[in-house]
Amino acid sequence: MNTPESPSALPAHPEERRHDLDALRAFAMLLGIVLHGAMSFIPGVGVIWGVQDSQSNPLYGLLLSAIHGWRMPLFFLVSGFFTAMLWRKRGLRALLVHRFNRVFLPMLLAMVTVIPLIWVVSGYVRSRGAADNAQSAKQPQRASRTEATDSQLENPNVDVFAAVATGDQAALASYLQQGGDVDAKNERGSTPLHVACLFGRADMAESLLNADASLDLRNNDGVRPEDLLTLDWGTTSFIARLVQLPVQRDDVLEGRERIAKSISERTGRSVRASSGGGSGSPGMAGLIFLLFYFPVFHHLWFLWFLCWFVCGFAVIVKITQTLHIPEIPGFLLTSAARYAWLIPLAAVPQYFMATSQYSYGPDTSIGLVPLPAVFTYYAIFFGYGALYFGADDREATVGRGFWWTLPIALLILFPVGLSLLGPESTGGRVLFAVMQVSYTWAMSFAMIGLFHRFCNSRRFWVRYLSDSSYWLYLAHLPLVMLLQFLVRDWSLPSILKFAFVCSVTTGLLLISYQLCVRGTWLGVLLNGRKYPLRPATAPEPGEESAPEAGKESAGATIVPLESNA
Repeated sequence: MNTPESPSALPAHPEERRHDLDALRAFAMLLGIVLHGAMSFIPGVGVIWGVQDSQSNPLYGLLLSAIHGWRMPLFFLVSGFFTAMLWRKRGLRALLVHRFNRVFLPMLLAMVTVIPLIWVVSGYVRSRGAADNAQSAKQPQRASRTEATDSQLENPNVDVFAAVATGDQAALASYLQQGGDVDAKNERGSTPLHVACLFGRADMAESLLNADASLDLRNNDGVRPEDLLTLDWGTTSFIARLVQLPVQRDDVLEGRERIAKSISERTGRSVRASSGGGSGSPGMAGLIFLLFYFPVFHHLWFLWFLCWFVCGFAVIVKITQTLHIPEIPGFLLTSAARYAWLIPLAAVPQYFMATSQYSYGPDTSIGLVPLPAVFTYYAIFFGYGALYFGADDREATVGRGFWWTLPIALLILFPVGLSLLGPESTGGRVLFAVMQVSYTWAMSFAMIGLFHRFCNSRRFWVRYLSDSSYWLYLAHLPLVMLLQFLVRDWSLPSILKFAFVCSVTTGLLLISYQLCVRGTWLGVLLNGRKYPLRPATAPEPGEESAPEAGKESAGATIVPLESNA
């Protein structure tokens, strides 16, 4: 890659715009609305999401996992491709300026507008939900418990961590009656008993202990359940706020005292609980959560990652130019041989993610400091995308055979990966990681082939969606939550409510884009140019749309069917 800095002196590479990748990028962005629109319909999601719909169904968790498993990796792959394209056409300095204007600045603007609005809306729908629950509590208690138990028994997929964290005794009883693993672990390696001890859920802890829950299992930090009984209130309240769980200090401390007494009676050991000290400082655990897990960027984490990746790309370009490192042979990027190194390479960081029995696919890193495994995982896809541009694969050979690759990925690789959820042995986790990344790479290349087959020509609507999808993704979450809250108690089939949330969100945001964004300074910030209100002519070949490496989601984000407690 012995290339000079001047764009005019750069090696010859295809100038034709990859319209298929433009369309694919827009599609991946818009799928973010689908994923977040499905969140409220997943059973037990209320502990990590603002709205829990009355018509929940575990199939929405499967839908979320199926899309989440490949969507963001593919997005970063395409982002790496367009980053390399811009560098080849304009040079390294122009690339950095472009990404600063189109990725970093929109991220900062959204962090002081969209993210605060998300917290306001989330707080509103949660408070309204709490008010509704309080009103329901005025009804005869026996009837309420019976209805809750019947509802849970009809639902075979209980989120035990959410049940314990919220004190839902009926859901926990249903989980245990169905043979649920009392020592199941979440992504932090914590068991339900860890969660009960942390939040002082004495009744839940008693039920778990009666079901022979282990007192000796340690989470990823080496902490036993009873160790959390002494956690200071500052750290406890910080964690509770992080997962948006309302707790009262006196209730938590009293519950911990009851749990400590129960453990002492069962084991004969002296177990103590926190006296409530340490409220003035969140401690080291709180600092770790603040740096790595506090939702600083929320669904904008992908923009923060892109800033890091572009800077890393610039450094690597300089190193390869200085050391005269040759380019990777094209056959290693486009032939079937690519799977031989891409699958094991991505499986390494995947091994350290999705450790819960409910989580599938890559984790989400929304904190100020990226989680190392998540960062490395997405860097691999971004890096491959940058290398793929140099392979000059205008015929999309990587996507050939998509018509049989898609069924294999969706009907074989994905179900097999799901069947391996939550392995504890090293061999099981290796196999789990390999199956997940195999699904991811197969879906990514198949989607490239699919869109090359059907969207490989210049179309105004494709370019329009590509431009508007940036705005749609940035602004969609508050509207999605409000609409989910609106339909929460409707007695309609969940599929109709889900379709309503997604279609109305997309329609309203497209109207807002046309009227308030496309022809304004905000449109310039997001799309790189100010479009007239009348339909624009098609772009010239090679012209770049926004933000060329910077659209996406998230997350997914939130890993389906798991608790962060």
